[in-house]
Amino acid sequence: MKNTQFRDLSLLPISATETLVIACDSSAGIGEKKADVVAVDPAITAAYSLRVPLLELTCFGAQPIAVVDTIGNEMVPTGQKIIGGVKRELARAGLAHLPLNGSTEDNMATLTTSIGITVIGRIQTTTIPQPAMDDLTVFQLGTPYVGNEVVAHLDSIFSYDTVRQIQAASGVVDMLPVGSKGITYELDQMAQTHQLVEHYLVDRNLPELNTSAGPATVVLVGVEKSQAVAVHQQFPELVVVAELRRS
Repeated sequence: MKNTQFRDLSLLPISATETLVIACDSSAGIGEKKADVVAVDPAITAAYSLRVPLLELTCFGAQPIAVVDTIGNEMVPTGQKIIGGVKRELARAGLAHLPLNGSTEDNMATLTTSIGITVIGRIQTTTIPQPAMDDLTVFQLGTPYVGNEVVAHLDSIFSYDTVRQIQAASGVVDMLPVGSKGITYELDQMAQTHQLVEHYLVDRNLPELNTSAGPATVVLVGVEKSQAVAVHQQFPELVVVAELRRS
């Protein structure tokens, strides 16, 4: 058995029926240290660093089973704040039971906050998402935020439960978190996955489509075109972006 890559995920088959799915994220310069660019509680930095791989696994359909944090700072006080933020975000996601392991940097003094997060999940091999058989309508969930914008909009960023509810809706075939590369880039990734061609239903030069969405503050939702109206009625917060067609 050999591992394979799917977008930003590593897939490692461990049996004939089960596959491990690994996602990761890193963040630096966002915290309370002297040289940090964005001033914020490191617990918030940690929460949104965890949010990225958690959403990647959730959107793929994998069940998280373990989390590892690699903290490039001392345990007291920064590491303690980061670990606390990770634990609270796991609880927010309904995953407080997951084992958490990690490491801190206690040999060297550091001037910026730094954290890496790895989340390991599992999925039944038969349920791994496959290319769509039909044209897709692609919706945008959320608004691109980065840096201080994330801090200013903490209360309005969509929840894990919202993502799970949308994922379970009839006709939803793909969900893809958007991060630093922006909506346009990730829409192209979705089109490549399904071997379809993008047809934008909005101006593709809109700044919102070409800016960073930071710690996955946007998710693209690919819906069978025949089910798009019904899904939009069920989740009116979705905004149509494009269609992915055979030609």
